[in-house]
Amino acid sequence: MRTPGSGLSRFDDLRPITSTDAASGFRCEHEALNVFFRQYATQQGRREENRTWVLPRPENAAGLPLVLGFYTLAMTQVERGTLPAPIIKRLPDYPIRAFLVGRLARDERCKRMGVGEHLLDDAHRRILRVNAEAGGLLAIVDAKDAQAAKFYADRGYAPLVRAEAEANRWPQRLYVTLATLRASYVAASR
Repeated sequence: MRTPGSGLSRFDDLRPITSTDAASGFRCEHEALNVFFRQYATQQGRREENRTWVLPRPENAAGLPLVLGFYTLAMTQVERGTLPAPIIKRLPDYPIRAFLVGRLARDERCKRMGVGEHLLDDAHRRILRVNAEAGGLLAIVDAKDAQAAKFYADRGYAPLVRAEAEANRWPQRLYVTLATLRASYVAASR
């Protein structure tokens, strides 16, 4: 697992989406994510379905887009039978609480700037803060394509349903345990 939070201080903190953000001209490589950001992210937040967090352009970076990237965060449940055997052997026989990092995207004009890593790091930190108060076992992501799956795999995520990964079907649901996340942040702070 890559060390979390390394080299990311050049960005401002993320904040909740506003209607101005939705009209900012954000664009990534997946049109479905662009449509979600423009048309649905603020609505879903108002309806309490999820929270969309945006990484705004730093004040001293006028050449960058107004929104560098975004992700959504929501609660979800995972069917026990979709988890690997080592995880489920001590779990009860009902759906498992998890956090869904949904629709993580960075503007295509911000490639190789560490924006995706910063977004995921922010999501992980938020999840661990909420987890300390409310519980949950996993962080879940839905990888849109092989490039996204590799991005998450490089950060400790594994396929939730191995058959999807083997059949090369997209999106693929991946997971990391919160115990693994917590340990990586503890190790990184030493």
